[in-house]
Amino acid sequence: MGGMRWLLLAKQPALGGAAALEGVMMKAPWAWALAVRLPDGRIHVERHEERALTERYPWTRLPLLRGVVALFDALSVSYRALARSAELAGGEEVPRGALWGTVAVSLLVGIALFIVFPGFLAGLFVDAARHPALYNLLAGLLKVGILVGYLLFIRRMPEIRRFFMYHGAEHKAIHAYEKGLPLTVENVLAQPRFHPRCGTTFIAFVIVVSVLVYSLIPAPEVLWWRLLARVLFLPLVAALAYELLYFSARHQDPFSRLLRELGFRFQALTVAEPTPEMVEVAIRSTEAALGERVVA
Repeated sequence: MGGMRWLLLAKQPALGGAAALEGVMMKAPWAWALAVRLPDGRIHVERHEERALTERYPWTRLPLLRGVVALFDALSVSYRALARSAELAGGEEVPRGALWGTVAVSLLVGIALFIVFPGFLAGLFVDAARHPALYNLLAGLLKVGILVGYLLFIRRMPEIRRFFMYHGAEHKAIHAYEKGLPLTVENVLAQPRFHPRCGTTFIAFVIVVSVLVYSLIPAPEVLWWRLLARVLFLPLVAALAYELLYFSARHQDPFSRLLRELGFRFQALTVAEPTPEMVEVAIRSTEAALGERVVA
């Protein structure tokens, strides 16, 4: 659940990031880098020259479209970095076919568990055709309950807890970078662990937007078609959620602050305070992505 942040700042290159296994991935518009703490204590750093889709194709920066493109780009890099970090931390190569098979299965399970299943459960209590707003509100609450329960369960696992700590290191490094601070362990540790453009916040916004969007869609009597419609409209929901994330992160009005606070409440489940050693890994990844240090 590392999630990606795309910082659209006028004076700084865009920088995004995600947690990895015993490491952190950082992505600039022109390259992405991965830093992993190896079993022997050394930090392995590698840089991959790869321009973001929004840099290669200007039309992908159009409102609504940019959210779907950014999400696809973020997931693609994040999963590759996660597989590479698993190789480095565990010493075993992950076949490319197995990686993308895992991605496909994960997406299908996620859609079934967090999109289709809440809609099915809500239909047992509320007539969707007669009360669409109430039906979608109940489905949204069920999504929140399932998501929170799932996160509370997995965060008890030591490996996941460490993953969430690297998530915190990633956030802190990006905060320090945004503020133009020297990337030292002390400066990075002093930064907040929550970030307004976190992927966890994006998921929270997806739930909120889905309640509104699905309430506007006619709810047919046929159950399977009603549930399929929720899947078909998911790209639109994701695009609107991204725009909401983009807006709330750039403004200081009460509505934006309320949205950020909602996101931070969810982030409390997936972002933990890192150790200085984890912060050091995040710094090395940030430097490599920005090209400030030569990486072998």
